[in-house]
Amino acid sequence: MGLASAARLHKMQTRARVLTFDIERRPGVYLEWAPRNGGFMGRDKQLIRSSTISFAAKWYGEKEVFYAATDPVDQTFMQPHHVPGYLEMLVKIRDLLDEADIVVGYNSIRFDEAKLRGEFARMEIDLPSPYRSLDLMRTSKRMGWDYASLAESLDAFGLGGKVAHQGWSLWIDFMRGDPKAHALMEKYNRGDVTQTERLMDAMRPFIKDHPNLALWAGHDDNGNPLDVCANCGHGKLETVPGKLAYTAMTAYGLVRCRKCGTHLRRNIVKERIGLRHVR
Repeated sequence: MGLASAARLHKMQTRARVLTFDIERRPGVYLEWAPRNGGFMGRDKQLIRSSTISFAAKWYGEKEVFYAATDPVDQTFMQPHHVPGYLEMLVKIRDLLDEADIVVGYNSIRFDEAKLRGEFARMEIDLPSPYRSLDLMRTSKRMGWDYASLAESLDAFGLGGKVAHQGWSLWIDFMRGDPKAHALMEKYNRGDVTQTERLMDAMRPFIKDHPNLALWAGHDDNGNPLDVCANCGHGKLETVPGKLAYTAMTAYGLVRCRKCGTHLRRNIVKERIGLRHVR
């Protein structure tokens, strides 16, 4: 089976509002005596701090991809809060996050979400209401691939690549206000979001920290929670014969989703012991 034919997309079914998003950042500007000094750049050497310059976002199941960026002006030596369009851009992504039940990204927990949180604080923007985060890089790191990048993960599932660009000079030209660089950055940013959503659908059976979609599945006529797959939200579940799901001291019933292949455990104890190792 070739790589391209291996790309199976496991679409989810849920009432949760699921937002996939990605931000792009500009580098900070620092002082140094010589180009080869290297090492840690202390705050006393920083002229302009790094900041978000654009974002793209998409609701799962909808076609529209939202995009916002700072204005195309020369912002090379402008502090972020002086750049036209900066505050408005942050408010837009904050409002989208506020609507979301689940937020999806790639390296998003440690990078995108953290960077935005810091900028919200600086700009006195209210935090969005709580949501569950799904960072697909955490799943990629469990795969043992040579690289944990988005490009590597897309290639592994036969999903194609990221939008090509000229590299570092794209960010330099963007900072200088080049309209062509702004147009390419938009294409690149939007492309990362659509590809991240496709990657989520492809790697769904492998995701171990997926927010449990049963929380948004509703109830039957008797008021009992509906049994659905935690990863894809479909109700096509089957008991795995002859096997149980084991923790350190307890065995539970094991089921498999016939839609996406995810293995789940029922909250029904099949066996429990009274002793365990001393660590």
